[in-house]
Amino acid sequence: MRKIGIVAVAAIAFWSGGVYGQAAAPPAPTDKAAYFANSDLQNIWKDLEARQVLNKRVLEGGAYSINIRIVKPTDPPLMHAKSLDVWLVSAGSATAVTGGQLLDTKKRPNSDDAAGTAIKGGVEQALKAGDVLYIPPGVPHGFKDIQGFRAFLIRFDTK
Repeated sequence: MRKIGIVAVAAIAFWSGGVYGQAAAPPAPTDKAAYFANSDLQNIWKDLEARQVLNKRVLEGGAYSINIRIVKPTDPPLMHAKSLDVWLVSAGSATAVTGGQLLDTKKRPNSDDAAGTAIKGGVEQALKAGDVLYIPPGVPHGFKDIQGFRAFLIRFDTK
């Protein structure tokens, strides 16, 4: 009976929410494909916007993850030491600023991320729905001129 109670508590904790009240993402399957219906994804976008939440992980694979991401003009530019990002733009537009030097760099706790106040000498690239942006480890990146920008962020740990 005690085992059942522990399993029930663990299941409730898993499905009810993780860090910052976000539900834990389901683990990536290893024996079959995963499918995400557009209607489900659209509902997630609406929920994130209504709650003013910037990110929802929809699949957790350990060394990789798939996230639904809303970028705000106040988000600082970042640099990841050990992971790469693939941004799949699904709606809106923004200008990506990549490369160059991350200014006033501060490491974020419990992650390989460093945040800064700006990027000096970066390359600007306009992004719109359908575009893909690849950012390798160690490359500063941020966004500006954000207009309804929605993207899927696929992140891979490389080291």
